[in-house]
Amino acid sequence: MLKSIIKYLISSLLAAGLLYWAFSKSQLHWNDILQTFQQADYNWVAVSVVIAILSHLFRALRWEQLLSAMSYQPGTVRTFSAVLIGYFANFLVPRLGEVSRCGSLKKTADIPFEESFGTVITERIVDLLSLVVLVGITFLFEWEPLQKSLFPTLHLPSGTLIIAASALGLIGLGVLWKFKDFLQNIGEESKIGKMILGWIAGIGSIRNLEAPGKFIAYSIGIWLCYYLSTYTLFLAFPISENLGLSAALTVLVMGTFGMATPTQGGIGAYHSLVASAFVFYSLAYKDGFMLATFFHGTQMITLLLLGGFSFILTLFLPKISSRVEQN
Repeated sequence: MLKSIIKYLISSLLAAGLLYWAFSKSQLHWNDILQTFQQADYNWVAVSVVIAILSHLFRALRWEQLLSAMSYQPGTVRTFSAVLIGYFANFLVPRLGEVSRCGSLKKTADIPFEESFGTVITERIVDLLSLVVLVGITFLFEWEPLQKSLFPTLHLPSGTLIIAASALGLIGLGVLWKFKDFLQNIGEESKIGKMILGWIAGIGSIRNLEAPGKFIAYSIGIWLCYYLSTYTLFLAFPISENLGLSAALTVLVMGTFGMATPTQGGIGAYHSLVASAFVFYSLAYKDGFMLATFFHGTQMITLLLLGGFSFILTLFLPKISSRVEQN
């Protein structure tokens, strides 16, 4: 308990420190943020929210596929509610979301926690690989503004950078596969060995899916919705509506890294990284921070409301046995 409290306090202090630093750097006043919320075109905001909810539904459907490969069929209502509860929990305690969504399915669908948690690890591996691809695409299409801001003295064409990164990635995969047997030998005694073997097993478990094409489609749909949700928020403000589709890709990538930091809902890190991303496109940091605050606030309010409703819903859902016997 004491360890959990200390971790929570550290993450809270980190979030507060990052948010204070970003806010101080922007030299904003609270009235500026209030004015930003008043000026937003909420028709586009509503479209963004709907698209974001669709991404969560795709995530639930993809998770159902992984569970089905393990002979569990909890149903979309239970998996969708669990996904939303996980997002809700992450805004309260970092990394609690994965545990909460698996706990929800244990309560409503009688799926063993350890087994459902294994599918969540598989999801995270797929998301990580997807993010790596997205980062590569971002550098390919947005190398010029990124290079001017991040690497002003480096003069390399984007194609050369992508080829070099791809080569390193392939070499890394080759080395990992070469030492697979070695990892299996040390896996029983080494935590690192067990972790890497778990990643390999998680990726390999996708081969047991009945419809891998559908799994890939859901994965693409998730990130496409993330992207469209971000771009439609661009259209809600005069200062960002003309930045273009590629700028939204950069903001999405930076925001994803921000949300992955060990703070409640990426608070602080998201604001700082997204505000910096807008600077790449000649916006003042102050304006970028205002947009980042609105983007994050929209996500937070949506997920807290839907997650809270889903938690209440699970209190009334009858517990079922989702295990399907194989012939």
